[in-house]
Amino acid sequence: MLQWQQRWRHNISLFALGVLCVRVIQPLLLAVIAFYSMEFGVFWWLDLPFWAVFLLSILLLDCLIYWQHRLFHRIPFLWRVHRVHHSDPELDVSSAVRFHPIEIVLSLLIKGLAVWLLGVPVAAVLAFDILLNASAMFNHTNVRLPVIIETWLKKLLVTPDMHRIHHSRMSLEANSNFGFFLSIWDALFRTKRNDALEGDEHLKIGLPDTKTYQPTSLKDVLVMPFTVFKKHR
Repeated sequence: MLQWQQRWRHNISLFALGVLCVRVIQPLLLAVIAFYSMEFGVFWWLDLPFWAVFLLSILLLDCLIYWQHRLFHRIPFLWRVHRVHHSDPELDVSSAVRFHPIEIVLSLLIKGLAVWLLGVPVAAVLAFDILLNASAMFNHTNVRLPVIIETWLKKLLVTPDMHRIHHSRMSLEANSNFGFFLSIWDALFRTKRNDALEGDEHLKIGLPDTKTYQPTSLKDVLVMPFTVFKKHR
């Protein structure tokens, strides 16, 4: 089987499992949480106009996803789950849905708690879900933007070139560019890397600091959180 066929089979299978877990019900579930938290969340106590609450909700939820992503790289068990996403040896739009079901459920719980505590309105929940998924599809693509567009766009948004560095097999690069939608969090918290250390043309995609690993079956992908890999010597 060709590598791209194997990759797409794994990625689409994980997407199907994600759909069965929460991807279909996630927007509805978060919307229900938002509906019942609107009268006692932080935003309700601040008594801000709706437009301000809407914008703050998008910003704070995106910041939350940034820190969630950093924690999934920092905490050993969470990294074991998240490395399923990084085990993809190449990047294309299918990589955007390559997440272990455990990570999808944990992410839903984290977002649900944030929505409940903040009192995020339903409209903001649905808008952010669309933005997050669209951004993931965009920044995992294997397209290259014109340099002038790339230079200006990544001042605000995460671009494919930025996120490609995050998928490097070098740990120093993999632990940078954690944002999914806005790039301002990486700039603010000093994790933004504009260029690959050895140049984009030499960037190697895959699990950082491990021997080359390519799962050959869906079972291999699903048991990755419980598998030990050898480090580079």
